[in-house]
Amino acid sequence: MLKQLTYELSRGIAYRGISHGEMRTYTIWLPLILTVVAGAFYALLPVKPAFIGPTGLVGSLLTLFSTLPGFYFAGLAAVSTFGSTTMDQEMPAPAPELRIRVRGQEVVVKLTRRLFLSYLFSYLVILSFGLCLALLTINALAPSIEVLEAAICSWAGVAWPWLALQSVVGLVLTFACASLMVSTLHGIFFLTEKIHQPSN
Repeated sequence: MLKQLTYELSRGIAYRGISHGEMRTYTIWLPLILTVVAGAFYALLPVKPAFIGPTGLVGSLLTLFSTLPGFYFAGLAAVSTFGSTTMDQEMPAPAPELRIRVRGQEVVVKLTRRLFLSYLFSYLVILSFGLCLALLTINALAPSIEVLEAAICSWAGVAWPWLALQSVVGLVLTFACASLMVSTLHGIFFLTEKIHQPSN
């Protein structure tokens, strides 16, 4: 029962489990490159933008990302109901594969364009919602975070432990944002061009 429940509630991130030679480019390498570039750019800025606070990056990003889950959910609904025979044809070889559970047994299926896009937009819904929740939490806890910063710097006698913690959180959020951007652009490519091409 618990295993089945965990399976059902985690299908929103199943996109990252799709097996194909090019998948790691979109799920790991491109987001990682963008994260390194963004981190280096931030580190080189002579005046660093505030992370939290009324004019901080977190508040600005929250304003942007709070609108995204609804758009991605609408995209998921459109993909699921889009009437086109090419959507239900198996993707060109080598077709992406994914392990799914059918009647309690795990099987490997080759994805159709509809399935692939459904998993992609499900991932975008979950990722954008998770980012909103993380940013909202950081924004709400801003006063406590400032107190924690002062306590850690006072206890350690130096600022680097807090800067290291802040950097880790910032890089994780940046990687999630980069993954969201890359996956969104990948989805746009599929919706505007790829689904209209012949399967073979």
